[in-house]
Amino acid sequence: MICRKKATLDRGWSWVVLCSSFVVMALSYGVILSLTVYLEDLKDEFDVESREAGMITGVSLLFATFISPVASYVCNKFGFRATITSSGLIITVSMILSSFTTTYTQIFCSSALTGCGVSFAYTTCSVIMGFYFRRYYVLANGIVFAGVSTGMCAFPILFEYLNSQYTWRQCYRIIAAMCLNISVAGALIAPHPPIDTDLNNPKKGEITQGPDGDNQTINSIEYTAANTNEDNESISLEEQNNELPEVDINHQKIHEESPDPDVEGQTPENTKTNYIRLLSYAAHFLNAFCRVFELRLFLKLDFVILFTTMYILSVGYMGTIIHFVARFEWVGFTPAKSSFLLSLMGIGGIISRLTHGFLVDRHYITAINLYFVNLILAAAFVFSLTFVSSYLWSQILSFCIGMWMGLFPPLAPVIIKDLVGIKRFNSAFGLTIVSYGLADFTGGFFVGWIYDLTEDYNKSFYLTSACLLSGGLLMLVLIIMNKKKVNRRLKLVNGVSIPLKNGDSV
Repeated sequence: MICRKKATLDRGWSWVVLCSSFVVMALSYGVILSLTVYLEDLKDEFDVESREAGMITGVSLLFATFISPVASYVCNKFGFRATITSSGLIITVSMILSSFTTTYTQIFCSSALTGCGVSFAYTTCSVIMGFYFRRYYVLANGIVFAGVSTGMCAFPILFEYLNSQYTWRQCYRIIAAMCLNISVAGALIAPHPPIDTDLNNPKKGEITQGPDGDNQTINSIEYTAANTNEDNESISLEEQNNELPEVDINHQKIHEESPDPDVEGQTPENTKTNYIRLLSYAAHFLNAFCRVFELRLFLKLDFVILFTTMYILSVGYMGTIIHFVARFEWVGFTPAKSSFLLSLMGIGGIISRLTHGFLVDRHYITAINLYFVNLILAAAFVFSLTFVSSYLWSQILSFCIGMWMGLFPPLAPVIIKDLVGIKRFNSAFGLTIVSYGLADFTGGFFVGWIYDLTEDYNKSFYLTSACLLSGGLLMLVLIIMNKKKVNRRLKLVNGVSIPLKNGDSV
């Protein structure tokens, strides 16, 4: 039955939405990452090589990230409940279609459809906690992302057991029935509280964190980032339309005074008029396209830096995960021991995702600072991995890498929400996920390419650690920019006159 309650911030039905999102994450992204259990069966069924069989899962991950801007638009247009419910139906239908495929091309296309459904679920659940939680937002977001790690730990064992009892086609149909529960969980999503009740900006009498981490109380005025030109976090629709210049030069007048003549009788003036009309149509289409997908976010320097940071660190993140087991097998460990090290990495990720919210929600450290620390420590641990050969130290480092790298996905939405504001949150996250897709597509390739050239996985992991370190340095730039922005806000709150967008001052 569809829930018709209205959730309140940090309590009541918001926790039901949290549990539903956890289940959706496990049954969507957790399932798609666990389908690699059937790669050997797919190789035998369709008579393909390992590279082609791996592309069946790869195309699902590719579409799960590249379709994110579309998923964000659907979420903004129709709401969280409809988006998640439709994602469950899409994944179920695509899995059933995959079970009836007879050629490699057919299962490749059906897997792409599965990725589209996963994109709808993953994108929505990644941003949904920002609309239901304020005080416990980071903790709630970490629990939701722990659903992916939980699915990765539980479903491979279940799928392996099903594979021993049934054929892979029958297993796919059972998994399709499981994924239909995504729609059931989506029906529990209640309407979120009004957006204006979840402001990220300081209000009168509210304790906020200063540039040095100390708490400061704002008593003088009520301040929002939408009032200043530097922050520019909330822009009215009229201002958005004015960002791009209008190039429609009296289109209606031209249409009335200059009807189209026959092609043979066109004069240079009429040809020029047609060109202007074509440019007008193109400009209107571009303006609408930018407005729908919020491409104007790329006009903000801090968002461009964040987008670049996400791509670079994701190359290191995905490159490490994809070649993690292969690297330890190259060292000389058995496949069973190498797979166990990957499980340890997953366990470390679950622990960090469930606990880091207490640090951020209690203001011991900000989300962006914790992200910077994670990048530096993850780079150090991945680099240290190239110097160890004992299994004990490999276990310790694998667990530590999982703990620090596991925080990348849940902290990213928190930083994006603080950066662009709640109204642009969905669209900004959808655009950022595209960088993940590019990294998924290129990260494993670059790492494997270096190994093919050198036949040394340690040199490949030098690249992944360098990418993580580079991401940390770019994040440091964002921290410095954010500190300057906070200083400007505090000066404004303390009564210092700062020129605003309209030329006035406070």
